[in-house]
Amino acid sequence: MNATRRFAGRVTELDRKLAATEIEHARSQGEYDVAEAARRLARVQTATTQAALRVAVAGGAGDVIPPALDAAPRVAIALWLLVSVVHIVIWLLDGLLNGDWDPSWLLWVLFGGGVLAGGVWAAREWDRRLRAVSGAGG
Repeated sequence: MNATRRFAGRVTELDRKLAATEIEHARSQGEYDVAEAARRLARVQTATTQAALRVAVAGGAGDVIPPALDAAPRVAIALWLLVSVVHIVIWLLDGLLNGDWDPSWLLWVLFGGGVLAGGVWAAREWDRRLRAVSGAGG
């Protein structure tokens, strides 16, 4: 079970206890020395957000993907689809009522929004790859 799924919702005392147990287990396995474990446990006790709790367990802030960056592609694609459907309906109504079937207008709207949504998705994937490379090297 990964840290993102395990720590969902508000920070509760149970979340803090689970995080502390994971840190103690890692210390007993030799992943941390006593000072590093104490530092992480202190961060767990002061964590008020799920992101802060994940950082305390996972390590540096570079290990945690910001929730907004993780959700951005879904939001961008949903907005693109919504705008595309509205534009298709307008284009169909314009074509039926006025006889003006200009396909270039429709294609620019659909293509432009798709490029923007694809760019948001690519930025998120690029960030994930950079995090994976820096995490493997460090």
